[in-house]
Amino acid sequence: MENENYEISDYSFLTEESVEKHFADINILLLSGKHIDHKYYAEYTVLESYESQWRNFYSNLYRLNLVADISDRSRYYYLDFTENGKGKLSDANRNKELTELQTLIGLTLLDMYYQKYFDEEKIIHWNEIKTQILESDHQEAYKRILFNDIRDSYDEKEWSTVESKFGKTIDSFDKLGWVEKQSGRNEELVFEIRPAIHRLTKLYQEELQNFESFSQQLKNDEVL
Repeated sequence: MENENYEISDYSFLTEESVEKHFADINILLLSGKHIDHKYYAEYTVLESYESQWRNFYSNLYRLNLVADISDRSRYYYLDFTENGKGKLSDANRNKELTELQTLIGLTLLDMYYQKYFDEEKIIHWNEIKTQILESDHQEAYKRILFNDIRDSYDEKEWSTVESKFGKTIDSFDKLGWVEKQSGRNEELVFEIRPAIHRLTKLYQEELQNFESFSQQLKNDEVL
């Protein structure tokens, strides 16, 4: 028993050179909700090398679970802040993480991820999102929610408003590690969908199974 207590409270790994060097970045990223995959090579490597020690560290000091998940053959780490936490459409007793709009966009990006399944990098351009809205199996739901009107076409101002909504959500998802914004490109909205977007499949299993029913619950108001 004494040995178990010693192991749980042993934080000597924090004095390792690699851990000391990257501790601040790792801690800030994880506590901010970031999902860390191999794109963050240094931080990812330190987490992987001392995974059990990190898990004890966050469990004992923060009462949080360090989760090592795998999606599309890619591993990533994140802190599980809530159990079964969802957005505003979830149970009132659950912690609310995503807005209705963020949820809709997240499920849209998850669908687009699978469309690019065989691409090494799932790079998304704004024109592809427009095509998804206009031509996908869920086009009526997208149009009703995003434009509050189902038509064959929309003017430039209407598209600009929708693009702005997507852009703000992409900024939020970039902070979570679900996407990675692409810098140095001419287009206004270009990003890569990261494997961590699959966390939505755990948070929104019922919604994914019946997207049309889910979309009917969304409010057509200024929030969207």
